[in-house]
Amino acid sequence: MEETLEVVENALREKGLGYTQMPPKVYLHFGQYNGDLRTMPSYLERLVVADMKIVNVHPNNPQIYGKPTVMATIILIDPRDGSPLAIMGQTQ
Repeated sequence: MEETLEVVENALREKGLGYTQMPPKVYLHFGQYNGDLRTMPSYLERLVVADMKIVNVHPNNPQIYGKPTVMATIILIDPRDGSPLAIMGQTQ
């Protein structure tokens, strides 16, 4: 847990010092399905890592499909050559 806190603190410090790129979220609205998809890219220049977080929110999922309301995928990317470093999934 301490290592995780150090990594988060370092990332927030880099953001505060202006060494990150974090453009606004992009939304796709799925009106007929009462859901949306959000993409959130970021680049930590001095830490040499980029990522793309893709989140969907579908409030009716638990009742209709037995799936979580929120699901996410995070792809870590090496900015030097574009190689994916990790693909992580999350559900809530």
